[in-house]
Amino acid sequence: MAKFADGPATMFLADMSSPGIVIERAMDSLDTCFPGGHGVVRFEGLRVPKANVLGEPGEGFRYAQVRLSPARLTHCMRWLGAARRAHDVAVDYARRRHAFGKLIGEHEGIGFMLADNEMALQHCRLAVWHAAWLLDQGQHARTETSQCKVFCSEALSAVVDRSLQVLGGLGITTDTVVQRIYREIRPFRIYDGPSEVHRYALARRIVGADR
Repeated sequence: MAKFADGPATMFLADMSSPGIVIERAMDSLDTCFPGGHGVVRFEGLRVPKANVLGEPGEGFRYAQVRLSPARLTHCMRWLGAARRAHDVAVDYARRRHAFGKLIGEHEGIGFMLADNEMALQHCRLAVWHAAWLLDQGQHARTETSQCKVFCSEALSAVVDRSLQVLGGLGITTDTVVQRIYREIRPFRIYDGPSEVHRYALARRIVGADR
């Protein structure tokens, strides 16, 4: 999708080898989970045949909004699975590692972190299920998917953070997958709408509903 200074957004397809598409540079980013990574792309005299325009010209922004609700949930589901994996690694370690005369999982400091992880994972799972059910009923579920995106991105980030903490020094090494998940999950709170933007939109709906 492209938006130009003198007009509304329009969705179109174009081969990356087309004259007029200039890849200025590949960006070195915190996350590496997206194939091809992130890049700075410039359109310079790009011509797109009418057959390659998706939908109606000028309706690109509206089309993008339609896909946002289910797209938010795909992020939530993907990171729910990743956070669950990090938690499982931490639990396995807590059941094997001894410190101060007993398994570290038997110490309240560790046990409470694992309990918090289980609660967060369950609540995120239920939030995703509920929002997905609403979409399945044909609803737009803008509020519910927005809430889900904010809640899951923050709660699951905390799950991975606690998992890394349980692992101690092992957690910051590449001996487990947890350090990579920790690095990859942080941008989840930014893409598809930063938490602050979602909170702003939710607040506007709340205030509007009270009037």
